[in-house]
Amino acid sequence: MRKTVRIAAALAFAAVAALFVAPTATASPATTQSLETTFFSGTVAAGASQTWKWNNANPLSVSYVVGLSPKGASTTQRCEFEVTRTWYQQNFGGEREFWYTIKNVGAIACGTDVMLYSMANSIGAWSTGGVNAGQSVTKHWNNANPLNAAYVVGMSPEGATSTSPCKFEVTRTWYQQQPGGEREFWFTLKNIGTIACSADILMATKTTTTVSGTGTMGAGTTGLWWWNNANPLSAAYIVGYSPQGATGSACQFELFRSWYSQVINSNGAAEREFRYTAGNVGSIACSANRLLATA
Repeated sequence: MRKTVRIAAALAFAAVAALFVAPTATASPATTQSLETTFFSGTVAAGASQTWKWNNANPLSVSYVVGLSPKGASTTQRCEFEVTRTWYQQNFGGEREFWYTIKNVGAIACGTDVMLYSMANSIGAWSTGGVNAGQSVTKHWNNANPLNAAYVVGMSPEGATSTSPCKFEVTRTWYQQQPGGEREFWFTLKNIGTIACSADILMATKTTTTVSGTGTMGAGTTGLWWWNNANPLSAAYIVGYSPQGATGSACQFELFRSWYSQVINSNGAAEREFRYTAGNVGSIACSANRLLATA
């Protein structure tokens, strides 16, 4: 039976290893999505986290996105929650699980509605190849068109043994524009388990008409943006970038973190906001179109 399960135990991280760049791929079509489950977290203390899992995460060709709708803000304090980690696990026997951690990043105890969406793979899955425990691999998807599409990476791990699961986490995603104008989507995957194994890489895309510019940002600079009246409250947000202004070097933008807030306005009405930070991680000053899609 498929169900959402809360996990109380802490999870160990594998050691960091060298990065390996993989071959490029080609463009992909848009993706459809389905709401798999929704539930309330209960009250969570400020600074505390909860870890949940979705077992029997079938079919093996879907990726997952978590949305949050915080509840319990006061007139003076926001209720704020963030998805701090997500990862995929294969158990011995072949069962796939999707794990995720949410954290109350605000200053008061409150709760959140949790929405779990599955998104169909829009490409043919390709393998990481064998990856040692603690090792990371970096790959990219070239001709990442259309330019108003945001990307989501999922995985279907393979190689669990009777004593150890196979576990992979996406630790970083970013977008590049090459000097010739081509957009690329880059991502780093890490084997966070204790055994060498592999994973099939899945990719979902969502196009959007919610597009706005960052303005020119210097290399290494960051910015904070937010989307107020983030309705419907059941929507999960996906951020993408379409960098602009590559010259002799690529223009590169990366999403660092994103979180959801509930605020109580002066008229007493509750409002959800979606907030995120991102930056220019390249070596030149350039800009990007910010893409805000929903699952």
